[in-house]
This record gives sequence, structure tokens and C-alpha cells, in this order.
Amino acid sequence: MKLKILFLIYLLTLCGASTSPAADFDLVDDFDRPDMWYHGDGWETLTPGHWKLEGKALRRRLENTGDGNPITHFPWHWSTGGKEIEPLSKGRKEGLLPMGMIWRRDWELQGNYTIRAEFTVRALSPDDPQGFMGVCFGGESWYESRSFGGARPGASSWMALWREDGTFAVADHGRIGSGGKRGGGGKKQGQSGWRDLPEAEAPPLKAGDKVAIEVEVTGSALNKADVFARLVRQGETVRLEVRDVDRSKFTNGNFGLACFGDLDFEVNRVEILPGENTAGANPINELHVCYPLGGTLKEVDGKWGCRMIGLFRNPGKKVEIRVADSPDPQGGWKQVPVAGSASIVDNDFRRYTAAIDVALPASPGLKTLYYTVWKDGVDVTKDPRPAKPSKGYLGKKDYVGRLPRLSTPYRVCTLGGHALVGGGTTLDRSATYQHNWVHGQPTENSYKYFEDYNFQIVNWDDDVWYLELMFPPPSTDDAYKIINITIANPTTRWQMMRHWNIINPGDHDYGMDDIKGPEQILVRQRDDLGQDPEYMRRNYNLVQHLTEGIETRTEDRNPKDWFQWKMPNRDFSLVLCESRLWRDSQDTNVWVRGGWGHTAGLNDRTLETRNLLGEEQFAWLTEVIRTDTAPLILVTGINCMHPVFTGQLMDEKLGDKWHQDDRVAADYAGWAKAGTDRVLELFGSRPGIISVYGDIHLACIVENRKQRVIESSCGPIGRGGSRGLKKDFGPEMTDFDGRPVKVHALYHAQYQAPDLRKREGPPHWNFLETVFYPHRKDPVTEMRIRNIIDPPSAEPRGGGFVNRPASKTGRVPACALPELKTLPDADVHFTTLDGKPIIGTRSLQNGTVQLQSLVDVAPGTKVVMTARRGDEVEAKVVVTEK
Repeated sequence: MKLKILFLIYLLTLCGASTSPAADFDLVDDFDRPDMWYHGDGWETLTPGHWKLEGKALRRRLENTGDGNPITHFPWHWSTGGKEIEPLSKGRKEGLLPMGMIWRRDWELQGNYTIRAEFTVRALSPDDPQGFMGVCFGGESWYESRSFGGARPGASSWMALWREDGTFAVADHGRIGSGGKRGGGGKKQGQSGWRDLPEAEAPPLKAGDKVAIEVEVTGSALNKADVFARLVRQGETVRLEVRDVDRSKFTNGNFGLACFGDLDFEVNRVEILPGENTAGANPINELHVCYPLGGTLKEVDGKWGCRMIGLFRNPGKKVEIRVADSPDPQGGWKQVPVAGSASIVDNDFRRYTAAIDVALPASPGLKTLYYTVWKDGVDVTKDPRPAKPSKGYLGKKDYVGRLPRLSTPYRVCTLGGHALVGGGTTLDRSATYQHNWVHGQPTENSYKYFEDYNFQIVNWDDDVWYLELMFPPPSTDDAYKIINITIANPTTRWQMMRHWNIINPGDHDYGMDDIKGPEQILVRQRDDLGQDPEYMRRNYNLVQHLTEGIETRTEDRNPKDWFQWKMPNRDFSLVLCESRLWRDSQDTNVWVRGGWGHTAGLNDRTLETRNLLGEEQFAWLTEVIRTDTAPLILVTGINCMHPVFTGQLMDEKLGDKWHQDDRVAADYAGWAKAGTDRVLELFGSRPGIISVYGDIHLACIVENRKQRVIESSCGPIGRGGSRGLKKDFGPEMTDFDGRPVKVHALYHAQYQAPDLRKREGPPHWNFLETVFYPHRKDPVTEMRIRNIIDPPSAEPRGGGFVNRPASKTGRVPACALPELKTLPDADVHFTTLDGKPIIGTRSLQNGTVQLQSLVDVAPGTKVVMTARRGDEVEAKVVVTEK
């Protein structure tokens, strides 16, 4: 006989585990605070969009921006087994709102205790009455909330729930499916360590009814306890009991509140009989993070300034930035003048954020600067969160913001593919709902030696926060929670606030896999294609706000987010391209209904009309490459021009997994062959260019032997697996389009060198270290793959590295230049006699022109050399040599 019938309905006057008088309880929270979206500092949750403060109560939130049917795939996912999208999707297809939990930050319970929460029903579910509300306990992670598969017995929390179906139950979250129904995941009662838990008939509730739910853990045994759950309403009590419960698995830990479905309710009061427990101090960072956007650094009328983005935990009015040339200025930071201020904004794509234009007191090319962040007159720069007991964090660091001096040698770290769950993390207690299930860093000693590299710039490239990796966030709050766990955990907060930053978002950062082409525009413009356009519009505005500093909605316009960042000393440039959003469609079929449907794949990926960057961006990039005077240029944002990695579908002609209708293969920039060829031809037209990117879950340094253009992938951080390799992969090979390449390094989930030696050692989580020496007569670029636990003294990963003078990059020159001298430390341009730009370069401090040769210019050609330093200009005609 099922335990659901083992219940008794007691009057409060009956003896045995009766409800204690309210006066005996300690107050946990009465929610006596102003109305706001934020739940309050005493609570933590992975899904803050489930809750709001309203009318001095914690109210269930049922409507959010972007909560309608977040299907996160495009039609081309059919090619690898994806489900075909239904043509019309108006309204929420998931049906019921997903499950949510919220946890107290200050209580970690042991032994005996009693929790009591008082609820008021505001409205029952209008359609499918499957909602519930209740108390959760015995939790291990503050981020246990929505229902995920794979939980082990004892890792998930227990809950005492009133359900709209007329039952009161003790339930194990690990046995609740994503739809909120019990018994999810295919687990049978009594098997594999799962406890049989009771449920009972409960009195029906209606709008306005008040009810209390209590959970009492009691017993004299050290390791075992009895659990009593009570539903109290108007003097009537429904009582459930579970005997002989393993304390360490099921009752010790955190406690909080749980909800599911469209049931509208509020929580009026939470109380506790703590037993031997006491509330702990658990300080929070009111400032999640405030980081400088390197691409916004500019000099205007002789004064330098940049834009910073601040993300805050709770509401506020105003943020101020103070900047000094010392981390400990004389007289203290309060005496430092305000360098920039902005309002803290809360709207449908911003949740307590600020975009602050900051005036700098000196050129960052001359000195390192420091900054502090003030919210409503209070310095909130420091991160007071204690060091995690897990070894995966660096521990508590006291610091102020830093803007490193931007001068040679330039040291840039590129990293990406940052996952918060799974991936084979080496941390203990990392299974579903366990303590390290959601983790800011994936392994012990992550970035322990990061400071020793002396990076000035961090290039966060592709899948920076994996917005929908855990779930498509159905609210602005949930989206920012994922982002803040990723870029504002104790380690990444410190990385972002101590370096200049470039953020180049990938497809998952927008909350949908394989974002690219005209299709990503259509899903923001139309509501009949299977996806929720408001979900996508919200995410696009959110991403542009965090990466570019935009402050108002861009609606469904396609982002023109490419830019050139030239260093203050004008000797190094960083160029960000957008290779996803402006390429043409990956659909290879054309005029199916116009008579050509009998032949598939006519719109072949190799057609010379295939476009990668779009006309406007490619024209801009051409101008940059032809005119930039920096002798060394780092390009980021073009993901994999040389396809030496596979997809998932076999192409019978090639005998390899590189089918043009494969959505994984199409994710590479190199899938659009003609567009990639044009970019490679452009990059090969001058020396000193390298290209870096993330996204493919491996690090690989590849050189085009014809163009002598080097590109490198890097990452992931916390993701498992890597893309497959071409069958003939090796140190010398051709890519799928016949381009001859040399593989300098490979760091893969399975391999640790281009000769495919099996990987040994720690997981392959990595970043790319690049160092640029533009001041040398022949400028030099260094590239090294680093595991995230490696010190600079360690041997680079991947079986090789690059140390390359600029003269050995770009196509083999067609002519030489005579030794040239001009104005010292000047920008130098070479043009044809009729004014067409050929290339830009620099002169050294003694006036020597660094450039020694020209590509695609015949010997004996007359060209014009123009040098400019400030208001001084010098020009001459130069004849090229053999």
C-alpha cells in the first residue's frame, strides 16, 4: 500500500509533534521592505525572476520579459537530429511556469530545527491546476532551483508542498521532472537509494486563504532524524511524517521556499526554531562587477576617457567612479575627485546596471591608473565574500580596480567557453544540486598564477557566459544571474576589474545555439517562426549593453559591433570583427518551389558569392588593414577560417564529417569559403596580423602557408569535449578547402600535440597568451597556449608555440623598400601615386621606418610615403626595389 494513504488529519489540540506557538520562533524575514524586483540580501536563487517584493511580502512573479516559449534552436538543427520547429508559437508552449527555489544565505542547519513559513494564496492557476508552494530543506547548493536530471539521492533537497491537485506532500526535488511532476527522471520508488515519501489529501484553498507550512526535524540520534511536515489552516492541521532519515543526506543544509506553475501566492513571514543552530555572517558584494571596455578608450581634445559597465546586486540611484594613479591615494579615496557618474537603471533589459563615461587623469599609455566604485555615496569596490571552502577558487582578494598601462610589450589574454556546470569538473561535490554543482571555476587552483603573466588586456571571446547552457532564462533577472555568476564570481570579478576588457559575444551569449545569418534577424522580427522574438530582442539588447555600453533598446536592428582599438602610443591595434550576424544564410537549397527542388544543395557553400562579414563590415575592415599604422594587429571574432575540424554529418564524397548541410560545420567561418578567402587575402596583404577566436572547445594554432596568416583558437573553460579532427590531421596538411596549413600547436580533450599524442595531465581548459613587441625594428608576436592552472614558467601546452617576426607574416613580399628615415615616432602611410592606400606603419624614435617590404607591389614602382607626428608632416616619393 502506498505511503500516500499513511496520513492523519489532526486538530491543533491533539498531542504529538504539535505546532509550537509563533512566539517561540525566531524571525527570519517578514519582507518589510519597499516593492522591488530584488528579493533581498538574505536570500539567494538561480531563478530570481520567480520572485518580487510587493506589499511587504515575497510575491510569486508570473510574467516576465522574454518568458514565452524559449526554443533555442534554428531549423538547421534538423541536420543533426534536432526537433523540427512548429510553425506557430504564440503564448507559452512550456505550459506551466518552471519550478523555482529560493534559499536563505545565513542558515546552514544541522541537528534538530523547525522551519515555519506563512503563505497567502492570491489566485489559483487559471488553466492547469498543477502549481505548488512550500518549504524546501536539506539543500546543498543555493543554486538548486529549476528541475534538472541526474540528481543523486541525498544531493537534492526535500520539500513540504501544498499542491493545487488537493494534496500535501513531502517530496524529493530529485524525483521531480522539468514539468514539476513527481516521479520525474524515470526513477522508481524505493530504488537506488530514493526514499519513499508520503503525501495526503489537503484542504482546498482559494484566493485570499492563508496557510502555514512547517517542517520539524527532530530526534536524539546523531545520524538519524524524524521529519514531521505540517500544513496548518484555520485551526486544522495535515501532518506527515518520515522516520529514520539520514541527517547528512536529507536534513542537514540550507532551507528556503519552493514554487511551481501558475499558482499566484505570497510569502508573508518565515520563522525558525533553530535548536543548536545560529545564523552565520555571509557578506555579499553589493557591486557585482564594474569593468572598463577597452574599445571605448579614446582621446578627445587631449583628454582620455573610456566607458565602464557596472552591475549591482540591488537597486540604487547613482554610481560614481573615482580614478587615481595610486591604489592608495594620499588622503584616501574619498578625497579623489569623481571622474564619472551615471544613474543605475532597471528596465526590461537592464537590471540594476550603469554605463559610466569616465574621464581619466592621464594617458593610460603613460601610467597605470586605479579606480573605485561608489554607489549612492558608499565605496562598494571591495569584494567582501569569504573564500569558498572549495579549492576551485583563489580565495578572498582585497583590491581596487586597475587600468594597466598600455605600452609595449602588450600582453593579451584570450579566453572563452566559460561553463558553469558539468564538463568534467574536478571539483568535489559537483553533481546535480551538490555544493559545487554550479561553479564559477571548474578546477582547483584556477588562475592561481594569472597575475604573474602581467596581462594588460583580457579578450573574452565567444560563449563568455553561455546564457542558455543551463536553461533559457525566462526573465531579465535570470539572465543577469547567469551572467553575474560567470563574470562576477570571485575570480572573474577580479580579472575584469584588474584589466582592460574586450567582450566578443558568441552564439550562446545571446541565448540561442548557432546564432548567425539572416535567420537570427528574423527570429527577432517575427512571432510565427517557433521562437519567442521578445526573448531574443531582450537578449540582444542585454548583450550590446554589456559589451558595448548601449543604454537604449536597439529593437531588432542588426548590431554593427565591429571596432578598431588603437593603443594610446599608436603602436598596436586590436580589431574586433563580427563574423556571425552579417553572413548569408547557411541554407544550401534555392528555388525549391521554383522548379529547382529536384536538385539539392545548389546554393553550395563554396559559391563565390558566399559572404562572411557583409559588405559594410568588409569595406570597413579593408580600410583598417590598408591604413592602420600599428605594426602589429590582433584580430578577434572570426571563428575558424581554416576548417581542419569536423562537424557531425558524413560527406560521402570527402569521406569525412564535413557535410555542407551540417550545422556544426556551418558554425565555422570557413564554411563560407569565398567570404573567408577574401578575408585571408586581405590579412595576407600586410605583415603583423594574427587572428584569435574561441568557441570550438580546443586550442589550436594554425598557419596558412600561402598567406602566412596565423590564427589560434582557445578554450574552453569548464566544458567537456572538443570538435573532431580532419582524418589526415597533422603538423603539415590542407584544410577541407585545400588551403595548405601548418599546425603549430594542438591542445584537445584527447590530444596534446599536432602529431596527435594522447593528452595527459589536467583537463584541457586553457587560455591563449599573446605578447606583442611592436617597438622592435622587426616587430615580434609570441603565442602560447596555457592551461588555466599553469604559471608562466611552465612549458606551453599543445606541443609548440609561435615566436614570429612581422617580416615572416603576410604573403611573401613582391618588392623591398630602401632604408627610410623620417619624423621620429610618427604614423607613416604608403599610397599609390593616385592616392590609393597600400599600408600603414610606424617610425621608431630615431626616425627609422619599420616596414622593409611591400606585398603585391612590383619592384621599381613609385609610391608616396607620408609621415605625420602631431602637426608635423613629411612626404616623399619612394621607388621600390628588388
